[in-house]
Amino acid sequence: MRISTVSIKDLNEIFKLESNTFKKDAFSKTSILNLILKNTFFFKLINDDNSNEIVGFIIVIQDQEYRVNLINLLISKQYKNKGYGSHLLKHTLNKIKEMNNIEVIVLNVNSKNKVAISLYQKFGFRIVQKIESYYRQKKSAYLMILKI
Repeated sequence: MRISTVSIKDLNEIFKLESNTFKKDAFSKTSILNLILKNTFFFKLINDDNSNEIVGFIIVIQDQEYRVNLINLLISKQYKNKGYGSHLLKHTLNKIKEMNNIEVIVLNVNSKNKVAISLYQKFGFRIVQKIESYYRQKKSAYLMILKI
């Protein structure tokens, strides 16, 4: 697996992954395009075999002077539980730390997504708040933070 920056030519594949994973809570194609055009980091995880299939991605935006928001981390279903999420998150956290001015990373995660919560906690994120009806489907989320 290798990591590289997402480009506009990845839009359809990223949107398909997003839609298949998050269903009615997925970002729209327009939202994903806007994130491709304006982000702090938008990395894709690519299968090294000859398919060059995108198997996951992560999106980070700087929403305050000293803070970034990890707004999406996705690994395709058939590649989950193989360490790829950890690999992509570790790479991204290292890139964030290189920015020097960032003190805090925030994210929201579905409060029932125990695998994702565990992954984030492994990297030092902690739950600071539960937000009811956060998603379009009225599911709750945890606000998690990591101080750098």
